[in-house]
Amino acid sequence: MTSHSIAAPRLDSNSAATISWSTLYGHRKRAARRLGDVYDLPLAKRVRDLLLGELGELSNTVARPAVLEVGAGDRSMGLSIAERFPLVGYQSLDIDPQGNHDYHDWSEVDRQFDAVFAFEVIEHLPIEAIPGWLDQIATRLAPGGRLLISTPNTYYPPAYLRDATHRTPLCYDELAGLVSAAGLEVDRVVRIYHDPVHRKLLKRFAFGWLFRLLGFDYARQIVLVAHRSAEPLSAAVEHRAAA
Repeated sequence: MTSHSIAAPRLDSNSAATISWSTLYGHRKRAARRLGDVYDLPLAKRVRDLLLGELGELSNTVARPAVLEVGAGDRSMGLSIAERFPLVGYQSLDIDPQGNHDYHDWSEVDRQFDAVFAFEVIEHLPIEAIPGWLDQIATRLAPGGRLLISTPNTYYPPAYLRDATHRTPLCYDELAGLVSAAGLEVDRVVRIYHDPVHRKLLKRFAFGWLFRLLGFDYARQIVLVAHRSAEPLSAAVEHRAAA
């Protein structure tokens, strides 16, 4: 488990009640058709590399991008961003009152950002809270803004089961469906895997067939990358976020 804390909306029991499960299931089915099988998802070495790559592209079009980390923990990712992109304005949201964070509750966030990211946070939330949590993120993204979310890969069970504070395992297509239901466009889902060369050869090539046969994967995490289109969010998303 990383040092990131949980940053969630206030759970007033109404944040997810206006979304029917049939609607969410429809989003998930469409995501599954588009993304294909879990083994079709591309591989990347590190979550950090994906984030810095997205910020690099963003810096080509936005002079001083504003980014928000949700569940920032010790804010160490902000230091990495500052070293690579000194013009990026980094802020953090975390419920930990001891942390030196800019925000401790969604109600305090009264602006929009060019990028929002939440690494190893969403699995700590109850499933009923996740739609409302994603609505909060969607309304804080500027048009064209990017979202990155990482979570344990459900096809690699130890990544989820080793932490007793994990509450919701999210398969890649389910995560994509939830993000789509919040009015965001899912660009891709990437599996995170990095091992010494000899282990890569064994897992990917020598025993790759066995992983598929058993329905498991060797990648420990997945990262979803999405963006907010120029079109306004639906009234339903805006209403849920304001609830």
